[in-house]
Amino acid sequence: MNRALPAGFGVGLVAGGTLRLAFGSNWFLVAAVVALYAGWGYFAVAYRRLLVSEFPAFDRSTDRLGYGIGLFGLSIGPVAISQQFTTGDVSLQFLVAYLGVVGFLLTSSRVAADLVDGR
Repeated sequence: MNRALPAGFGVGLVAGGTLRLAFGSNWFLVAAVVALYAGWGYFAVAYRRLLVSEFPAFDRSTDRLGYGIGLFGLSIGPVAISQQFTTGDVSLQFLVAYLGVVGFLLTSSRVAADLVDGR
């Protein structure tokens, strides 16, 4: 059984739940953060060598699902952050979302490069 997908969702839920509980973020931002961190967590768990070591094409369906979840977070993230900006309460929430974007993009592109190279 592929453990990376449930682990990725776990990472996403922890990040989103922490954001909601610690800052009272709106649910839209929480959904974006959950999706971003789930995608990031999936690739970090599925390909552990990424932790030590541009548009990807993934062959395995679970890879495509992990990538799709992360892309969903990328697509709704800017709107969610702009909604949070209008309330005037941004603080550390923006940083958490930004780290999710950077982490997801770095890990997914690295996996794609490794798959093309045959590693």
